[in-house]
Amino acid sequence: MITQSEYSKIISSPTSHTISTITPNDKNIEVRLILLEKLGTISLKSGDVIHQFLVADQTGSIKCNFFGEHGHQLRSGDIVFMSGIYATLYKETTLTLYTGKRSKVYKIGEFFMVFVEEPRMSETVWERDQGGAYVLKKA
Repeated sequence: MITQSEYSKIISSPTSHTISTITPNDKNIEVRLILLEKLGTISLKSGDVIHQFLVADQTGSIKCNFFGEHGHQLRSGDIVFMSGIYATLYKETTLTLYTGKRSKVYKIGEFFMVFVEEPRMSETVWERDQGGAYVLKKA
C-alpha cells in the first residue's frame, strides 16, 4: 500500500522513459502505462508464471512481461506506474519490458489514459552501431 504523498508523486512526477525512448538493455526504467491486452501466460518449470501484456503510453506500445503476482493481479485497462524494470531483445528481435524481483508495479487507475499503439516498439528492428550500442535500423 502506498501513502497519499507517494501516490501524488507517482501521478505528477515525470518518468525516466516513455515507450518510444526505450532501447535494448535499458535498466531501472520508470514508466506510466495502460495495459491494452493480455497476450497470454507462460508457466515456467520453477512453477512461476509470466503474464504478457501489450502496454502503451502517449508515444507507442510495447510487449511487457510481468512475473508472478505482478501480472496475476493486473487486467486490461489498468493504468500502472512501474519502476525498476528493464528492456531486452527477446530472441534478438523483439524489444520487451520485464519486471524483476525488485521492480515496483502500482495500479494507479483504470481506462482513462491517452495512448497510441504506433509505433509498436516490439516490432522495430534494431542493429548495433560502431560503438556497440543498439540503434533503430534505418529503412
